[in-house]
Amino acid sequence: MSPSIRSLAGDFAAVFSSLVLLGPLTLGLLVGASKIVAGLTGLALPDPLGTVGFSVAALLALWLALEGAMVQRYGLETMDRGNPLQRVARYLLVAVTTLAGLIVSVRFLLLSLPWAFETQNTPAQVLGVLLVVALVATLYRILTAAREGYLHSNEQ
Repeated sequence: MSPSIRSLAGDFAAVFSSLVLLGPLTLGLLVGASKIVAGLTGLALPDPLGTVGFSVAALLALWLALEGAMVQRYGLETMDRGNPLQRVARYLLVAVTTLAGLIVSVRFLLLSLPWAFETQNTPAQVLGVLLVVALVATLYRILTAAREGYLHSNEQ
């Protein structure tokens, strides 16, 4: 049975939106976080290694965009498809990207909040504090969900 035009259009929309929205954001987060970590550790990467790192980040961003399209189209259960190694790789990809987002967000806050308080810029101060609250709430939700998932997986 061939797929309907409606199904193909939905698949195309999911892949296109993930490639356009999720792919560049993931690439920016991975490259930005790697540059931040390299700068903090004082690690100087030669150009060929930097090119390889960028290529790996681009491949990871493409992979996450395609996984995002799968989740968008078929639900969160698609993360659990395949053998255990594939599932671990998918969850590790999401975890690494989340950690990269946290690193970039914290660096942004460390650069912008002192400036906002130094210049007495009230809107920037409010936005910065709201971003801190959002990051803390997100970390709390992630950690409690991981703990509950770990506890429930041990009950089975």
